[in-house]
Amino acid sequence: MHNRTFRVNGWGVNKRGLTVGINYDVTATSDRNAVAEANRLATTNGLKHIRIVYVREGVSHE
Repeated sequence: MHNRTFRVNGWGVNKRGLTVGINYDVTATSDRNAVAEANRLATTNGLKHIRIVYVREGVSHE
């Protein structure tokens, strides 16, 4: 499969109960895989109640 870059935006709740925005650039084969990777990254960063609201393909890293 061909890997593509996606920008994933959303929000989550940190350990203090505050809502924080998330913005990840992930490399994945599809938008569903990009959302799964963003969820994994947000969980690793200690966020809960994660909501992904926007996924865009073709992000440049410049």
